[in-house]
Amino acid sequence: MQAMKYKKIIPLVVAGLALAFTLLVSGGCANILPPSGGPRDSLAPVLVRAVPKDSTLRFGGKEFRLVFDEYVEVDDYTKNLIISPLPQNMPNVSRKLETITVRLKDELEDNTTYVFDFGRSIKDLNEGNVFRNFTYVLSTGDYFDSLTYSGNVIMAQTGAVDTTLMVMLHRSPEDSALLLEKPRYVTRVDTAGKFTFNYLAPGTYYLYA
Repeated sequence: MQAMKYKKIIPLVVAGLALAFTLLVSGGCANILPPSGGPRDSLAPVLVRAVPKDSTLRFGGKEFRLVFDEYVEVDDYTKNLIISPLPQNMPNVSRKLETITVRLKDELEDNTTYVFDFGRSIKDLNEGNVFRNFTYVLSTGDYFDSLTYSGNVIMAQTGAVDTTLMVMLHRSPEDSALLLEKPRYVTRVDTAGKFTFNYLAPGTYYLYA
């Protein structure tokens, strides 16, 4: 009779342990699952502040920082970031949490206005919403160069627009400058083939696309 009692108790104990194990596993899974539902984030990051602030005069530092309202990332800045006047060496661009830091490698020219056009390179970390067409401007002098030049580019053979084109301003009239020298200013064309150079210094330039 004693043996019979053990036979009845053992299955009950095993069943109880199995139930407890199931509850523990289910509870653990419930704790690590992210909450579901809610609207998708479709808003681009918002710039909270720049250090030093955008449009700074008499800039003499080696870096500037951009702080946003959420975590951000920088997408292939070597292709997306356009700097005018064009530097000899691209700066180092890094991000940590909500901050993007741009560290300059070149010595900046005196009394010169620099424009950093980030294009589509800045995105929020979770959804990839783009902070579009942001430009950061600084001057190493007491004023900003203020001339502008704009135009439109179409393909000669077809009359169509090529949105992958870049437009450049060179100081040299020689065709060899395209191979031997970096342009002074660079900009993109938009979807209609239009381009605009802002913050130009006075001078004579030669236009290439």
